[in-house]
Amino acid sequence: MVKNSFIVVLFLFCAKIFAQDPIRYSTKQGLPTNHIYDIQEDADGFMWFATNRGLIKFDGETFKTFTIQRGLPNNDTWLLELDYQGKLWYFSKSSYQGYIVNDSIYKFQTVDKIVISPRFTYKNKDSLWFFSNDGIQTIKNNKIKEVGLYSKYNNKEFNEWLLTEFKKKGLENYYPLPNPDTRELALFSEKEILFYDWDFNFITKIKQSLPSTLNNSKIQNSGLLYNNIYFNAFDKGVLFINFKTKTSKYIPFSSYANINSVNYFKCKGLKNEIQISIPGHLLIFNYNLELINSYSFPDISNNRISYKDSNGNIWLADFTQGVTFIPNTQLQSIYFLKGKKTKKLGVIDNQLIAGVNDVGFFKYSNNSKKFKFLIGDIGESNAEIYQIKENPNYLVSARKSFSYINNELSTIQLNLVEGLNNTIQTSFKDIINLKNNTYYVGSANIIKKTQEETVTLLNKSGLLLGSVFNDKLFVASSDGLFQLKNDSLIKPFQNNVFLNISIISLTTTPNNLWVGTDGRGVYSYNEEKVRHIKNTDGLSVQRIIKKDTVLWLATQNGVKKVALNKNSIENSLIIDAFYETDGLLQNNINDIFLEDSLLYAASDIGIAKLDLTSPIYKKSPKLYFKKQQDTLRFIDNERDNISVSFSVLDFVNQNYINYQYRLFPKQKEWVNTETETIFFSNLSPDVYILEIKATDQHNNSTVIKKYLNVVPKWWQTIAAKICFGLIIIGFLLLINKYLTNRIRKKEHEKARQDKRVAGLELQALRSQMNPHFVHNSLNAIQYYIQRNEVELSENYLVKFSKLIRLFFEYSRRQSITISEELELLTNYLEIEKLRFEEKLNFDITVCENIDVEEQLIPSMLLQPIVENAVNHGLFHKQENGLVSIDFTQLDEDTFQVIVKDDGIGIKKAKDIYKRSSKNYQSNSSAVLHERLDLLNQSKDWNINYNIQDRSDINKGEGTIVTLTFNQIEA
Repeated sequence: MVKNSFIVVLFLFCAKIFAQDPIRYSTKQGLPTNHIYDIQEDADGFMWFATNRGLIKFDGETFKTFTIQRGLPNNDTWLLELDYQGKLWYFSKSSYQGYIVNDSIYKFQTVDKIVISPRFTYKNKDSLWFFSNDGIQTIKNNKIKEVGLYSKYNNKEFNEWLLTEFKKKGLENYYPLPNPDTRELALFSEKEILFYDWDFNFITKIKQSLPSTLNNSKIQNSGLLYNNIYFNAFDKGVLFINFKTKTSKYIPFSSYANINSVNYFKCKGLKNEIQISIPGHLLIFNYNLELINSYSFPDISNNRISYKDSNGNIWLADFTQGVTFIPNTQLQSIYFLKGKKTKKLGVIDNQLIAGVNDVGFFKYSNNSKKFKFLIGDIGESNAEIYQIKENPNYLVSARKSFSYINNELSTIQLNLVEGLNNTIQTSFKDIINLKNNTYYVGSANIIKKTQEETVTLLNKSGLLLGSVFNDKLFVASSDGLFQLKNDSLIKPFQNNVFLNISIISLTTTPNNLWVGTDGRGVYSYNEEKVRHIKNTDGLSVQRIIKKDTVLWLATQNGVKKVALNKNSIENSLIIDAFYETDGLLQNNINDIFLEDSLLYAASDIGIAKLDLTSPIYKKSPKLYFKKQQDTLRFIDNERDNISVSFSVLDFVNQNYINYQYRLFPKQKEWVNTETETIFFSNLSPDVYILEIKATDQHNNSTVIKKYLNVVPKWWQTIAAKICFGLIIIGFLLLINKYLTNRIRKKEHEKARQDKRVAGLELQALRSQMNPHFVHNSLNAIQYYIQRNEVELSENYLVKFSKLIRLFFEYSRRQSITISEELELLTNYLEIEKLRFEEKLNFDITVCENIDVEEQLIPSMLLQPIVENAVNHGLFHKQENGLVSIDFTQLDEDTFQVIVKDDGIGIKKAKDIYKRSSKNYQSNSSAVLHERLDLLNQSKDWNINYNIQDRSDINKGEGTIVTLTFNQIEA
């Protein structure tokens, strides 16, 4: 057992008495009732209140009420318990009990549908039980079932059986404590605890010492906590029994809370601590049952229930006045001179001094950790404190000022001779030493004291304070910054607007004079430049402290920390700020003092001391979306006006959070917003990622994201687009097919017409060739007649008549067989041979692969070529000449005809025609080329034609004509 004396000492060191006005929530602030039964934080950090009007969920801004309309079995719900799986259990007088997860209510009914009234709860890592007048019960298979203490007895039978067994064993003065987790039973008395298993088999016993005044009828509460620690609360203390280690500990309330007995007790087993709430007090233990903290609330009336949340905030409640909230920042901060208008803070000889208007000066004692009165006698009311200065040490006020040397105080007074009168001045606004002279700044004058005399240098209203920079005295005034030069005040940089603003603070550093203005923030001054810190604009700066590369500012809106930008002082940023929500007594700060990591902030209602290294200033905002789904779907008309709401779960700080958002992939830059609801209109169908960023005054930030699925309308879906695309493609294919058929039809008709025209043209060309051939033949016949060679003339005439007959027959046909072509060529060459007598020889060969009776050839095509070979090649040759014609099969559909002669060749023939006086040239070649073009255009034949001078290819003299025929099937 812990000795009472030790407990009392521990209580004195651990107890924390609230020193500020708390925040109250009642029906005026949105609660549906002031009747609060229980308080519990859920797994997500939201606060819940069990009331006679339902369950209330609080997020720091709004109260959300759950009643029977939302699924509760009973509005009058008095007990809350968070299990180790994160479910928030609720209990009321009903046949249903249950839990809440993600704002959804789950409820389960008793097996016999009877009404039960749970009083206490038991829980371990996996299960939760609750105790009512009908015994211990749990929820299994969606039903509330009784848990018998013994396998062979139900709870009602057990009570009767237990009394009988107690009498048999002499245990009438023992009280049973069941543990449904280990299925064990502890029987305790004043002297010992007996442990039995679930079937009443003895396990072990331990000794203990309980006050004899304990009475079973005054048991306030009981339950099972984490690690199988059982508690049983009486009106004077609480007994803890550890079923796991088989140990116990009795804790009397009087030793911890300076109270003899209580009529209400609440115990909460949290993850790392045990909270005991008794009226007016909150005790925090670890699971070794060691006290780690305690709080007392003597000045708060509604403190029947107390609860400390995971962030260190304390909540109090009762049945009449609602909820009282004490922020963690106020709990950890320390306050001095509460209720006193503390104007100035300063250090003299390593001692912190505070100046309180109308009272005097106080000195901080490191021993008592309090400010003790140092000196007063500063006059009547409205006696304002102006300065606390070191080296030399001065305490300056509106009525009296003092020098403080070696802990000795002496009043400062000046004897002035003004005209014929002597005056004594004891009140100043500032005192400055410079070059063996002392300057006293008053509200309307500056007095200079030298070793020889004390004189008034000048008179000017609105003077506030002075500071030495670069061995020069600068004076702050309500109309700007002045420099004392030649015992006169001059204004440097007169055209700079900031030097004309009311100045309320000055701080000198080696390179700059830092100037605090009344409403325009801070600027730095040196003899070269004035630079205004833009982000401080709007602040009234009562004090400037430069520490390393930052400025600390006491302003009308809290304490600000500015990180100096060495490359651009003007663009320096406020990187931290402290307000009432951080533990200050108020936001209007008169002065500040920094000691290592401690911040002292003086205000009109006292001094607050903050530990700047506290983890509560490093915690990022807990940002969440109001709708809990990972993806929000928007369909039909919802897509035109999309709204997404979010908030920060913070019961202390809701006013100093800056919000930004961006919507990927539409937005990549952060957009500032003043509201906690983001609206989007006319978003095109897509899946977007909405990111929300919350940044608090300490520059801690959190980013959360949610997917927004803007569902397309049916005609905007991929399937619909594919269908539309297929329909359009099909329609285009139909149009294309129609146009193609139409074009083909027109082309076919045109080809038919072209073929007809080409045939007519070929026929016309053939008709052109007939007179040419007839002319040559008649000339030959005439030649023989003139020579009186009658027999040759007759023979020639017979052959000529046969040839004319063939010619007229074949000229009417588009194509003839090669056999017919050979007959025609043979007759023609024989006639020419007669005309040329023995000078002309010819040779015709046909490849055996050519079927001369079946293979067709365009009619009358070879004859003009052979004619050119005879008339233009051999005619001008003195020697005998040879014309050879070769038919060769190249492949199944192609054959070739080569006409060769050994005449004079193309070049010499052209020279002869040029020298000829008649300059006559046959047009058979032109007709031939035109026929070939028409045949190729007719689409019936594909004919390649080539003519070469044999001298060009080193094959002697003459000409070679090559024709390749490919007949196109219709």
